[in-house]
Amino acid sequence: KASAMLSAIRDAKAGNATGTERTTARVGDGVNILLVDHEDSFVHTLANYFRQTGANVSTVRTPVPEEVFERLKPDLVVLSPGPGTPTDFDCAATIKRARARDLPIFGVCLGLQALAEAYGGELRQLHIPMHGKPSRIRVSKPGIIFSGLPKEVTVGRYHSIFADPVRLPDGFVVTAETEDGIIMAFEHRKEPIAAVQFHPESIMTLGHNAGMRIIENIV
Repeated sequence: KASAMLSAIRDAKAGNATGTERTTARVGDGVNILLVDHEDSFVHTLANYFRQTGANVSTVRTPVPEEVFERLKPDLVVLSPGPGTPTDFDCAATIKRARARDLPIFGVCLGLQALAEAYGGELRQLHIPMHGKPSRIRVSKPGIIFSGLPKEVTVGRYHSIFADPVRLPDGFVVTAETEDGIIMAFEHRKEPIAAVQFHPESIMTLGHNAGMRIIENIV
């Protein structure tokens, strides 16, 4: 992990001299975000990224009851990374409650897997887990997520489960993948749903300031 981190830092400095020192446009001013915590160590870092856009972020440990939606009145629901599988956290119930209110959803890592599964997709195990490893991914469709970013970016991966591209529900469009065809991002054709398999808040996603740019695009 240490070597991957150092490599990511070097790549980030080469690809974007200003790096994270860039002043983030306050695109999130007035936006209320419900960040669903699936017991992951990256949750607070992810929340901080969203706060840097000016958004108000409320982090709530899953399961999220109905009254939380009523009290917080979020404009966006973010499904955090987490260990295990979406079933372990009853992610389908959270997704159902959010969409019943017509709320946009953005999933990260486990969040992507949860969205794929909730809409009828299937999950599979990687032959070699990708925990704390950088990968070069190809952006096939910029869509919302990758607007303003190059066609190839380096991202930080922390997962052993992935959404089966063969079983991905018809409503979803893959917008980025690895060289070996693992889905790294998708968006829904009709619903306000988007997700990434990698961690935009990871230090390995620093190149071209990609992580923060993705968060800004989502907000």
